[in-house]
Amino acid sequence: MIAATQSNHPLGSISKSGSGITPLDEARARIRNAQMRITKPRIAIIESLLQHEGPVSIERIHQDIGAKVCDLVTVYRCLSAFENLGLVRRSYLHNGTCLYELTLGPQHHYHIVCKGCGQTERVDYFSVEGMERMLQDRGYTEVSHVVGFYGICPACQKTAAARSNSPAAAAGRALSPAIPTEERLKV
Repeated sequence: MIAATQSNHPLGSISKSGSGITPLDEARARIRNAQMRITKPRIAIIESLLQHEGPVSIERIHQDIGAKVCDLVTVYRCLSAFENLGLVRRSYLHNGTCLYELTLGPQHHYHIVCKGCGQTERVDYFSVEGMERMLQDRGYTEVSHVVGFYGICPACQKTAAARSNSPAAAAGRALSPAIPTEERLKV
């Protein structure tokens, strides 16, 4: 990767808003402090991540920014670099799919992911940071963690309950035990 402390890209300038630094400004500053260039693909990836409330897949980020801005490999490389900078945090769906979200601002947060529909919901309290500090006090460096919560959301529970209580499902349950498996296969 080419390192540079300045960029002539129009998105590369750091500007402060009246109330303080914006998340995009903070991301630019972190990238610049790491002596990396501020590029259109990097800014587009950060803007895509800012649009989403929770973790998002690489494919979704690429879909958001479009192939004209950068290819999928560039998205992978940028997110890897951002993860090394502490700019993004990686999490996983229950099926192993990697998700990324920005870690801008002072407060870390976590999410619960529905195993039915994939919806994520923010979990505001979790005491992992205290454990990280304890391990750092013991002399460990570069301490990180991956925490994932998975469950079935209330909407998916209602949908599943409605399906299991439908007349067709009830009829299927009533007939199934009475008819041997071989007979059901012939029908």
